[in-house]
Formats: sequence, structure tokens, C-alpha cells
Amino acid sequence: MGPHGWGGRSQSFSGWEPKKLWLQRPDGSFQESAWSDGFDSRADGRALVALDLDGDGDQDLLMLNRAAPRLQLFVNEGPSGRAMELRLRATGSHREASNATVRVRTSAGTRAFPVLLTRGYLSSVEPVVHVGLGTEEAAEVEVTWREGLTESFGALRSGQRWTLVEGGAKSAEPFRASVPRAAAPKLPLRVEQVGGAVNGHPTAVQVFASWCKPCREEVPVLTALAKQGTWNVRGLGAHTAEQVEAEAGKLGIRYPVAALPEEVAEPLSPRGELTLPTVLLYDASGRLARVVRGGEHLPAALAEVHPAAP
Repeated sequence: MGPHGWGGRSQSFSGWEPKKLWLQRPDGSFQESAWSDGFDSRADGRALVALDLDGDGDQDLLMLNRAAPRLQLFVNEGPSGRAMELRLRATGSHREASNATVRVRTSAGTRAFPVLLTRGYLSSVEPVVHVGLGTEEAAEVEVTWREGLTESFGALRSGQRWTLVEGGAKSAEPFRASVPRAAAPKLPLRVEQVGGAVNGHPTAVQVFASWCKPCREEVPVLTALAKQGTWNVRGLGAHTAEQVEAEAGKLGIRYPVAALPEEVAEPLSPRGELTLPTVLLYDASGRLARVVRGGEHLPAALAEVHPAAP
């Protein structure tokens, strides 16, 4: 593929590099969730800022891209636990307390957060520390200032935006209430939403159209999966229910197919354009694990979701 992706979308200088977003589980481990949480973007990102842009207590993401769309805002609207935000004020020459260290202690242990003015490539951020607390209602906070002095600010309540001043002063204001937004189309996060079932095997769902040449190139890979027996494979065609079987036959598809439902097509159609080829990969528990667009990364994505894939 040349310098442009399917449909004329700009590709990264170094090839398409999937975005990664990590969700921390209650036990402290992490799971990759970019595909299921809406951070999937083929845009070539150049800078990323994580910040509570709407003041509601959870962090949003603002990404600057090399080409259009130049700015993408990813608003955090999912369920969230308790959190606090800490802004430090030093009394010396470095008023924003850059390079200070904040330590937060809860029943789960102690975590340390540096106060930074930059995070990542070409990204400048406000020098605030956002701390997710899960179910904790408060946390013990201490600060080691740039000059080496360590101060304890005691137990601070969650749900607050705290200002901590060198010398021990502190003040707080509550997070804003979340503002309801118009419901956006949601990706089918469960395999049942695309006509599949949970049976202990992962599922690959191909979104196809008979005129899509890259879709045809995916068929042998998916057919091999279906014959292997360790994957469930099905197709959703961008055709009417009356046409879908015949149109699937033109691509050589022999696994089960159905017409692509509108409620599945809409969230897969940014700016009103259905991106083909697209394959939805669900893990053995029925959870959406990957959305593979463009076709060229399908084998690697299959192996990532289920290492036994060919």
C-alpha cells in the first residue's frame, strides 16, 4: 500500500501503527482497550495530551495529527471510579513546582507521581497530577518539593480538585457535574450484538461487500480459521438480506453470513463512510478485542487475540 490508506486516508510515515490505550483493572493489572473504548484512529498522531478538559473528574484525550483531521478530541464518557486532581504551588522561583514528586497512599499501596510540564513527544500539559482512586473515598498525600523538602498534606477527599501550597496550605473545589451529551453510535462490544455466541472460542466477524477487493484477499485467511475449528467465523455483508448470500459467494465466502445491521454499520462509518475491509475480533469471553481496518494487519491481530491463529 502506498502513502495513503484505503479511501485516501493518510498513513503514518512509518506504516500504520495502531493506537494503544491501557485500562487498569481493580487488581492492578492492565488490559489494552483502544479498540473497544473508541480510541481506534488511523490518523497519524504527532502529539497527545491527557487532561480533564471538561472538569468532570476524568481525563479526556486531545490528539494532534500530521494530516486531517488535525485535532481529535476523545471525551471520556465511560463509567469511572473516584479520583482527585492535585495542583501544586511552590513558594520559590519555580512556582508551578515542576519536578516535584507527589506520593499518594491508599489501602492498595503507595504511588508516586512526578509533576511534569511535558509528557510525550511535542506535548505540553498543565502541571497537575490526576489520581484515580477506584473505590477509595480519600488518600494520604505528601509532596517532595524541588528543593528536597517533604510535606504531608494529610488525608484528602476524592472528587475534589486540590491546590497544595508549599508550607502546608491547601484548598479544594469539587469536580463539575458531567454534562449529558447526545448519544454517539457505540461499537458492538459484545459478540452477541453481531449475531455471534459465546462458546469458549474467539470470533472473527468480517464486514464485507462484493465489490471490495481487499475483502476478497481476507477470505482465505478467515476460511482457514473456520476450518481449524478454534475460531468462530462469520460475515456481515453491506448488502440486503436477500442479496447477501449471493454476494458473499462472489468472494468465495463459505462461512455463515448475514446482512450488516444498521446499528453495527453506523459506528463503523466515521464521517458517514463505511471503512472496508474491517474485521471485528472478539475474545473467547465474547468481548470486542480488536477492530482491524485495512486488511494488511489481520494475521498479526489474529495471533494477538488468540496465539494459536495461523
